[in-house]
Amino acid sequence: MQKSRPQNIDYKKNLSNSQNFITDCYLIRKIIRLSNISKNDTVLEIGTGKGHLTEALCRRSGYVYSVELDRRLYESTSAKLASLTNLKLIHGDFLKYPLPAKGDYKVYANIPYFITTQIIEKLTNAPNPPSDIWLIMEKGAAKRFMGLPRENTKSLLLKVRWNMKILYHFRREDFHPMPSVDSVLLHLTRKAGPAHKKADDNSPKACRPAALL
Repeated sequence: MQKSRPQNIDYKKNLSNSQNFITDCYLIRKIIRLSNISKNDTVLEIGTGKGHLTEALCRRSGYVYSVELDRRLYESTSAKLASLTNLKLIHGDFLKYPLPAKGDYKVYANIPYFITTQIIEKLTNAPNPPSDIWLIMEKGAAKRFMGLPRENTKSLLLKVRWNMKILYHFRREDFHPMPSVDSVLLHLTRKAGPAHKKADDNSPKACRPAALL
């Protein structure tokens, strides 16, 4: 199911062109409150961006690991969020980044739309997948993953192990720069069962040393 990144595109250029930021603090607090993230949770963020969502996640959760490919954003946000003691910023490509081998963790991110499928596949097919995933993505993509208006191979495979629900519909003007497509917040919840047995150590800190440092 995993697809390789297209070889005929400039990945970093497309990433830069695909970045649409949410900077409204009220909206950020509103959409994070739609999650069940608490101070007991370790959260992985895909794309630090300008740090607005990252900062809010730090205030809500126990610890945040945020992976950012764009060096300029990584450096500026590192300086901006230097005072946060429960944050580790990582400069790198999330698609090449190892997910936690054990322990519970959650994912919350405003992702680059052009690699949505690769991100979903990496997270949901991981040996130790997150318990919950909240992704801001293009509305059409979210509906396809949910099998709307009709089921497809990806939606049927996802539904074996995941529940999916759209929690929020954004306005295009909520983003800067404004995207040309409609966006939603999609929540994926891991189903309980033999396919997704929890690791022996379920503490929030379990995934930090081996996989996220």
